[in-house]
Amino acid sequence: MKFNKFRLIVITGMFSLALGLSGCAAAEKDQSHNNKPAETVKTVNQQRYQQALKDLKHGADRQAYHQLQRLVKSGAATKKQQQLQRQVHLLLQTKKALATVQLDTAGKALAQLSATQQPVEIAQQVKALKKELSAAKLAQVYYQEVIAYYQAGKYDAAGGSYQALQALSRKYQAVATLQDKSAEYGKLISQKQAAATTTAAASTSSAVASSGYTNARNSKIANSEYEQKTGSSLAGATNSQVSSVVQSLTDSQVLAKFWQASQIPQEAGDQYYVKQLNDQNYQIEIRHTSPSNAAVSNLKGMYQFDVTTNVVTKLNEITGEYVRIN
Repeated sequence: MKFNKFRLIVITGMFSLALGLSGCAAAEKDQSHNNKPAETVKTVNQQRYQQALKDLKHGADRQAYHQLQRLVKSGAATKKQQQLQRQVHLLLQTKKALATVQLDTAGKALAQLSATQQPVEIAQQVKALKKELSAAKLAQVYYQEVIAYYQAGKYDAAGGSYQALQALSRKYQAVATLQDKSAEYGKLISQKQAAATTTAAASTSSAVASSGYTNARNSKIANSEYEQKTGSSLAGATNSQVSSVVQSLTDSQVLAKFWQASQIPQEAGDQYYVKQLNDQNYQIEIRHTSPSNAAVSNLKGMYQFDVTTNVVTKLNEITGEYVRIN
């Protein structure tokens, strides 16, 4: 009996030991299993992050945003990954606002990305969007002027702003939208200018236009300069005298800096008149004959340019105030 009892105790002990070992093994297995999903989520999130960067590089911004949204929703996104999600969100906001010509909204969203340097996929897009917003703002200035000047009866200024708007590149959707919206005004302006030109005036103006001085004879700067020097109106001056005034109002170096600072496109047929106001400020007038009436000189803008600060302002022909455009 004692032997059997001892044997039972040994068997029971061995069974308990086996159960204990089995439990330890199971616990280790469970711990390994619990660690594995965390590692998997981290790996998957990193893959999504890298894929988002690739999508951004190829212009698939919305696809990149969806990748990053899933990443953030996992709850395991790093600060770097969360930041990229916010950056892409702002990019999409900016692009949507630009496409619908909501330039204030676009500007506010883009301002939050202005200092972005990394990742390069974002920095490159920010740089491009800044150029697009600048072009869109200039287009908006011209578009608003077309309407305001037309309604105020200032048809040479309205025609000039219309020409300036149409000269901008259509590669930006906001610019193209404003150009298309202004088309009807372009027709109305041409009709008003044609009606205002009498047969006799048209004949005289055509003769002047054929000699290449239509814009010069209508230039505010050229007329002011000629009257100061001679006391007479440029309207009665000879072509030789007009040519002399035009040459005195030319400054290629100032114009080169002006174009770079303002980003105003140069259209074939534009004529520029430059007058120095002081050591660093210049007045620049841009004129262009109407494409529908060679006897009409359209004012594309009267500007002031600070060569030291590169600030460009444009004269509002109604209020008489200069407004910054760059």
